[in-house]
Amino acid sequence: MTDVKRHEPEGGILSNAVEAGGLVFLAGSVADDLDLDMAGQTRQALAYIDQMLARCGSSKAKLVSATVYIADWAQAPAYNAVWKEWIDPNNLPARATVEAKMFSPKCKIEIMCVAAK
Repeated sequence: MTDVKRHEPEGGILSNAVEAGGLVFLAGSVADDLDLDMAGQTRQALAYIDQMLARCGSSKAKLVSATVYIADWAQAPAYNAVWKEWIDPNNLPARATVEAKMFSPKCKIEIMCVAAK
């Protein structure tokens, strides 16, 4: 049986990261400051992803996939610009972007990732 390690359980409904089968699964990452613009919220979410991947013994160079949820498709260029600054260009993950209603009207972006250990 595969060992499963859970990190940062929150509110009795989720873990912010789960390690299983040589992979790291991250819950949706959002900005701490929802008053920021799309670029600022994206930077904060990606910084949290870096932190969680490091805690689990991984990094953005080991990303396998990412699902990006944005509140307004018109703001995709702003998040893509920050993504391109952040991502390892030699290790691009599979990625999908979906326009979605967010948990707060101020939230502009949420990112879920899977990475190898």
